[in-house]
Amino acid sequence: MKDHDEPLDLGATELSADEEERLREEHDLNRPREFDRRTGIDERTATRATLLPEEEAAGSADPEAQAREVLRDSEIRTEIPESAPDTMMERRDSSETR
Repeated sequence: MKDHDEPLDLGATELSADEEERLREEHDLNRPREFDRRTGIDERTATRATLLPEEEAAGSADPEAQAREVLRDSEIRTEIPESAPDTMMERRDSSETR
């Protein structure tokens, strides 16, 4: 798992370098401790680190680190939908026909 101080990853995006840097600054992605504090990651990690039975069977070297990364990824995708263009939901106006 990533070090607690390593900049957070946006994944593959179609953002320009300038736009990505603006988003990194705006959302504290280069300051993971600030991102975690602002989004409540630290508080939520402990409650999410309990493994499900199927996860226990597979094992985890560090359930807290695993939970932290899942929560961070979710928060990044929520705050910056462009960070995961292949997983964005398509939204349609109710007047559109299929």
